[in-house]
Amino acid sequence: MSVGLYNAASAMMTRLAEVDTIAQNLANSLTPGYRAMRVSFRSFGETFLRTAQGAGNQPTARLPLGVTVHQQRLDLRTGAMRYTGNPLDFAVDGDGWFVVQTPQGIRYTRKGNFALSPNGDLVTAEGYPVLGVNGRPIAIGNRGEITVAENGEIVVGTQTVGRLQTVRFADPNTVRPVGSGYYDGSAPQPAQAKVKQGYLELANVQTVTELMRLLNALRSYEMAARSLTANQATGQALMEATRV
Repeated sequence: MSVGLYNAASAMMTRLAEVDTIAQNLANSLTPGYRAMRVSFRSFGETFLRTAQGAGNQPTARLPLGVTVHQQRLDLRTGAMRYTGNPLDFAVDGDGWFVVQTPQGIRYTRKGNFALSPNGDLVTAEGYPVLGVNGRPIAIGNRGEITVAENGEIVVGTQTVGRLQTVRFADPNTVRPVGSGYYDGSAPQPAQAKVKQGYLELANVQTVTELMRLLNALRSYEMAARSLTANQATGQALMEATRV
């Protein structure tokens, strides 16, 4: 394959990866607490040389071998807060995540549209137990008005029944999505974030911005496709010329 063909094909593939990421962001634009994904690119030659020489070393040469996806990362900026008035809606104001027990293990989320299970435990919309600072589900029951302080302490009537656990990650780059608004990460530690009752944090997806990114990615894909076609035509013409 010629360099021109490879460059065009690699550009098409990376733009398709970008389109997939943007489509995921748009599909979750109404998911509370969702964090948008971003894609960055790097030349394939630089990626190859960094891998061969070690991630901490600078490449000693440059290879004109197209482009590849460098990494996918989370946009960790906080989304807008929306008042709902629902006493079981919660938002984290600051750097923090709610802790949830899922069938796959402990997961973290910013979507605080919680509910009560049939036995009175605080659960997510999917029915997963929300954990307190003691690492256990929070039993609320149906014994009176629910009030939650900024430190996450939950009072039902006049009785304190638990405290919401919130954590942060020393290295935000370890946070990765695992689906349905849940995330995983390394070395969680207690967070000092405030909890806002009766609020939901909206997705930090800016729909208009995502649509502009989508349009740009599609245009770049189209240009790469045209370049691929042109390189194929040139190659075919050269092959036919050599036969004469």
